[in-house]
Amino acid sequence: MTISTQRDVRVTIISRIWAYATVMLFISILLSGQGQDRKVLFLPATIVFGAATSTIVVLRKLRDRRHETLFPSETLEELKQRIENLEAIATSDARSWDHSLKQLEQTTLDRS
Repeated sequence: MTISTQRDVRVTIISRIWAYATVMLFISILLSGQGQDRKVLFLPATIVFGAATSTIVVLRKLRDRRHETLFPSETLEELKQRIENLEAIATSDARSWDHSLKQLEQTTLDRS
């Protein structure tokens, strides 16, 4: 993963985090109404704290040299192999289903 790609990923992830946090803040302020209690500030403060913590985690994880890619190559290869296996199973089931239908048609035609 190049530095520019890594930076683009960070910007995208952080933008989404803060976009969701902004929407949640808006909703929490609307729901809290005009209350003057300290309890009213708890939810917005929690939302801001969560978004800030998530931002720090994203920046640290993607900055760390050990995590240059989001998926290790072994895991990616395993996923590709699983997809190939599932495709093989799906196509073999479709072929056997077609074969069973043809046999059923033949038996119904033979009976008539």
